[in-house]
Amino acid sequence: MFLYDGYIGFSVCQLDEERVDAGSKTETVGNATFFGQIAHLVDTLHLSYTEVFEVIPYRNLLMMQRDKLHAIYSGQKVKKISGKELANRRKKK
Repeated sequence: MFLYDGYIGFSVCQLDEERVDAGSKTETVGNATFFGQIAHLVDTLHLSYTEVFEVIPYRNLLMMQRDKLHAIYSGQKVKKISGKELANRRKKK
């Protein structure tokens, strides 16, 4: 499926969530301006400046960046479970 507009991708795709432990000292700084975002996209997605700035729509770039495989350090991936599974966990304790 070709996504010209990232809005369709956001409504169709499920993105993973991450949770950082309270005692973690990991901190992310920067990427506060459009120029920082361009530099980050060029660096992480290995794209040219022209591709990031002129060719690929911004929403698609965000989807590509968010869904790229990456390791989770000092955090936990959020696992969604059903209400029945949660009730079974409580009964076992």
